[in-house]
Amino acid sequence: MTPVVAVVARAPSSGGKSRLIRDLGTSDGEGLRAALLRDTFQSISALECSKAVLLTPPEREAELRALTPFPALFLPQRGATLGDRMREGAHDLLGAGFDRVVLIGSDLPTLPAAYLVAALDILKRRTDALILGPADDGGYYLIGLTHPRPELFARIPWGTPLVLQQTCDAAEALGIPVEMLPPWYDVDSASDLQRVWRGSEPLDGAGRHTRAWLAAAPLAVRVRVDGDTM
Repeated sequence: MTPVVAVVARAPSSGGKSRLIRDLGTSDGEGLRAALLRDTFQSISALECSKAVLLTPPEREAELRALTPFPALFLPQRGATLGDRMREGAHDLLGAGFDRVVLIGSDLPTLPAAYLVAALDILKRRTDALILGPADDGGYYLIGLTHPRPELFARIPWGTPLVLQQTCDAAEALGIPVEMLPPWYDVDSASDLQRVWRGSEPLDGAGRHTRAWLAAAPLAVRVRVDGDTM
């Protein structure tokens, strides 16, 4: 079997994380987005499997290639919504010859590599299963599958606390067994950044690029993240 882990990524220079950037009051949103992405890439770099980047916008592929620390297949995202883009990305990767596909977001700076290994192992043993990594906000940070399942991405209220439950409901309606990984968090808020700051190794551990961005940020930004304790 040929597995692939794919990061669904936006070029840092093209925007994103607007609410978080606004709440932090930072003028360096691009730097923060790049740090989150680089740490997410680091979490999968040592995996013994193929890697892919589902990218947007397509005209900034060179920017994403420059940030990617490993050989990868680069494919443009297709579709209007997050669900569309994940559905089409999974379809494209399965069509490219991979038979175990794991998709993650680009804002997971401290994601344990062991969770990704576990997802691939489960798919190897249970080719009929859907793998989900529950996120603390009611969504999921990871989805893994071996067959195109467009129904899993249809009519899901993306960006709400109902995403995980409604995806599980869709899987149940299709008769697809669901395997859950341990919960984890993506970075959408200042409190999420605080978790990165307090939970990562100081020098070269998980989240080091995000921690470095925080350490170099103006005092007003750091206070919004962690008071005066940074």
